[in-house]
Amino acid sequence: MKLEDSAGVVVTPLKASATITKLQPLSSKSVKVDRQSFFTSEDKSTYRAILQLLSFITYDLVLWFFSFVIHTFFRDIQPRGTFHIPHQGPVIFVIAPHHNQFIDPLIVMSKVKQFIGRRIAFIIANKSYKQRFIGTMAMLCGVIPVERPQDLVKPASGKIRVNPDNEIEVIGEGTKFTTECMEKGLVGLPEYLGNVQILSIQDDTHLILKKKFESARPENQARIDKLLREGTKYKVAPHIDNSVVFKHVFNHLNSGRVLGIFPEGGSHDRPDLLPLKPGVAIMALGTVAEAINKLKEGNSDVHIEPVTIIPVGLNYFHPHLFRSRVVVEFGEPIIVDKSMGLHYIESSRAAVGELLNAITLGLKEVTVTCKDYETLMVLQAARRLYTSANRENIPLPMVVELNRRLIKGYEQYKNEPDVIELREKVMAYNSKLRALRLHDHDVETLTRKHRFHTFIVLIERLFKYALFMGLSLPGMILFSPVFIVAIRISNKRAKEALAASVVKIKANDVIGTWKILVALVLAPALYILYSIIGTILILEYNISPIHVPVYIIFLFCYCWALLTTYASLRVGEIGMDYYKSLRPLFLSIVSFHTNGEIEIDELKKTRRELAGKVDEFCNKYGPGMFDDFDEFYGDFDDEKVTVVHEGDEIESSDEEGEHPIYKAGKKGKGMLSRISSVESFNIHNLSDIPIFSYLTDSVTGAGISAKSSFTNLTTIRGHPQSNGDKRVYHNNNNSDFDEDVGLKLRNKLKSKLNNNWNENQNGSD
Repeated sequence: MKLEDSAGVVVTPLKASATITKLQPLSSKSVKVDRQSFFTSEDKSTYRAILQLLSFITYDLVLWFFSFVIHTFFRDIQPRGTFHIPHQGPVIFVIAPHHNQFIDPLIVMSKVKQFIGRRIAFIIANKSYKQRFIGTMAMLCGVIPVERPQDLVKPASGKIRVNPDNEIEVIGEGTKFTTECMEKGLVGLPEYLGNVQILSIQDDTHLILKKKFESARPENQARIDKLLREGTKYKVAPHIDNSVVFKHVFNHLNSGRVLGIFPEGGSHDRPDLLPLKPGVAIMALGTVAEAINKLKEGNSDVHIEPVTIIPVGLNYFHPHLFRSRVVVEFGEPIIVDKSMGLHYIESSRAAVGELLNAITLGLKEVTVTCKDYETLMVLQAARRLYTSANRENIPLPMVVELNRRLIKGYEQYKNEPDVIELREKVMAYNSKLRALRLHDHDVETLTRKHRFHTFIVLIERLFKYALFMGLSLPGMILFSPVFIVAIRISNKRAKEALAASVVKIKANDVIGTWKILVALVLAPALYILYSIIGTILILEYNISPIHVPVYIIFLFCYCWALLTTYASLRVGEIGMDYYKSLRPLFLSIVSFHTNGEIEIDELKKTRRELAGKVDEFCNKYGPGMFDDFDEFYGDFDDEKVTVVHEGDEIESSDEEGEHPIYKAGKKGKGMLSRISSVESFNIHNLSDIPIFSYLTDSVTGAGISAKSSFTNLTTIRGHPQSNGDKRVYHNNNNSDFDEDVGLKLRNKLKSKLNNNWNENQNGSD
């Protein structure tokens, strides 16, 4: 069986056995009919063009369908940094963290196709490729399957234990290491407690591991230590030579196509990145090196084209929950050029290690990573305290950027006494909120005054909640079997995945995927059942005033059920927003006794004190860490900017009563204060904020790429494309908010950036 990927490259599903580990390409001898005799060169060119067109059509159809699915599952998907993606040439998207299994590639594919129009061929595990539904969809999207050793583990003879004096030395009892194991293969413990690569085999009862068995979970580590001390059964997997896969990848990239890969090697739900596999570095360097070798061999038609690596960060807000949010951030490119290819030819191991370090740094810049969940929760609480004023108006990518900067600051200064004290106070504040079953944003809405007004607001919101939830009830009832079954199956799959993994914490990374997969199968079947019942009832009671074909009635019933469910979903979201505001209002009313009032006052006081301490933390340590601290947090411009409504004249004023003022006083927080101080500044087009602008060449319109310095492993930040000697920003989307406001704000911020750029250029000259 063969597979055409999105570039028209023939990809063969891979197979491996315990005894044969060399993956052999298909031999031309196995083809009995010589197709060369049937096609002229012109015919073959036409044939390839037709296949490529068909692959594009199937790719786009599958992506269109799944884009609808993921935009139904997620409430908001925001891209950031799409200007970093080149419009042509070979590109590798390196994506992390892999927190949502099969959903992750769909999100990246949809955003790249939407903004750049390019199609990605993903590397996928052959184990997943063999699954009927997933494999079929993957085949239509032109994936490249690859075999993984951990998917080929099987029981082996005897028992093993480790040498107490040398934990990487394995001693066997009744084992057959020389015949059942392979160097660079795997040794695995039972109950999915971990696999480790074999460094060398000494004899049938002794071998050396590349590293000792370890687990991040203490309970698993205790079980590992006990088993290896007392002796345990074990499993082995062969070493897989994926040279065929690499050959396909080199051809794919050298033809100017796009590749996607998750370098962590598998999905997980850890707060930090897993160690990256070297495959992505080998693919990029090997592509350039192959072109260099062909050129040396005298093939003058070969052109050495640099490979662009784009780090992509997937930043989820509860990835496994329905109607959650995600920010997709595209980082600055790392360019693998001819010099790096030559370095790879001379010293492959050193070149791969250096590029892998550069990719790791690039991913760290576009992801929100933390060493443990407790610290992550503390820092997210600190971010909420810092952006408490109208935080709903701050766009998601800026929230991600704030989380990232707070984590960087905390990691660098976590041993300072004031930082330790702040952490402990925030943890205590979080514990108090959990005890009261409140969220941070509820605290400021609690009040012990104006109880009658609060009661009126509570009744009003309770009525709206009942109204909207009542309107959504028909769709909820229709779809409830899908919800119930999807939750049960996804939780079951999560337990299975957790038992089979040594890196997962709760296996939340598989829940979202299985919810979608179950819904894709069960929902159509359920709607067909509803449509059959509806058709029978309409025909039985002669409801239709005119004669209508049965299939038209069936389609009408199916569309009605589908639209009812979707309308209920959107209406129910509004009802849930009202529901979330009911509890703090209720607590404000019932807190008549003194202790309740004191508790509310103390909670508010604690929150304000913590918000002030977070401000102090940012102001104390931020300027020394971030060059753009003043622009991002501080005062960008001392002038007040007027929010202009239709019919108003555009002018600045010192009197706040003349127009709604977009305040930028010296006590503000720069861009944050400007965004959060205007209720109408509900941003839908992120390019209206300079740090999220689509930076393009004003002449060609091409996205700007940044080159990487391979020698010092630091990515050179992209110099702006110039129009003369000025930095040029272009918006790539239409804005949904007041155009006059956006235009005035953008012009002021762009002018500031252009002036700074010109000053820097003059200084460097």
